[in-house]
Order: sequence, then C-alpha cells, then structure tokens
Amino acid sequence: MKMFVKSRMFRAAAVLLCGAGLMVSAAVAQQDAAPPPPPDGQQQGPPMGGPRGMDPARHAAMMQRRLDLTAGQTAQLQQIFTEEKAKMESLRADTTLAPADRRTQMMGLHQGVQTRIRAVLTPDQQAKFDAMQAQMRERRMGGANQGAPPQAAPSDAPAPQQ
Repeated sequence: MKMFVKSRMFRAAAVLLCGAGLMVSAAVAQQDAAPPPPPDGQQQGPPMGGPRGMDPARHAAMMQRRLDLTAGQTAQLQQIFTEEKAKMESLRADTTLAPADRRTQMMGLHQGVQTRIRAVLTPDQQAKFDAMQAQMRERRMGGANQGAPPQAAPSDAPAPQQ
C-alpha cells in the first residue's frame, strides 16, 4: 500500500514538473520570437511622431494652434486630413502595387494635400506653414549638414603637406 501511495505521488509530481516546464518553455519562446519583417520591406504601424498616424481632428487642432486658424479653416483642414488618411490607408492596403509605385503615389497625394492646405490659408499663415514644413524636413534629415558632401578648402589656404 505504501508503494502505491508513493508511486502515485511520484507520478503526480512528475506530471506537475513536466507541465511547469512546458509552460515556461512556451513563455520563453513567445518572448524570443520577433515579428516577421513586412514582406515588401516597408515599415508598418504608426510613425515615430508626425501627423501620418494622427487623428484628422487632432491634426487640424494642432494646425489651428500653430497657425491661428479660424473655425472655418480648421473644419476645412480636418476634411482634407480625413480624405488624405482614407486615401493613404487604401494605398497601403493595395498589395498589387510595387513598393516604388506605392511610394510615388503617396508622395503625389501628399503634394496635393499640401497644395490644398495652402489654398485654405492666408498669406501670413502660408509663411508660417512653410516654416513648419522646413523645420520638419530638417528634423527628418537629422540636421542641415548631415550627409552633405565635405566642403572644399578655400583656394587661398595653404596646401596640406604630405
């Protein structure tokens, strides 16, 4: 009888240990598994800052604060941003397009949106908007001189000795 109890306890302990080991290995495997890269090499998900993933109403409100827009202008911009977001999402979902074609179409859409935004703004607001765009481009490029070719030495400077 004692052997029977001991063997049942031994089996129960073995089953518990095996189960715990399986759970731990499954948890470790989930942590180590990285999501596969997107098939076309494009980044997915919301951007690191910037209005692409921003809600159109929130984007329009931000523009209202920065450019001192009227309520009518804000409503027009919100409509523009809503339409742009829908078109961009449809372009991202179109798997028949090659990545280069998708990018070209997105850039064209973006240029059209910029033109539509400028049409809503007053000349003073357009100047502020242009400054905002230049600032964003500079931030995106990491500074004005980063990646620029090195400047040549002035012609009156002495030649370096070798």
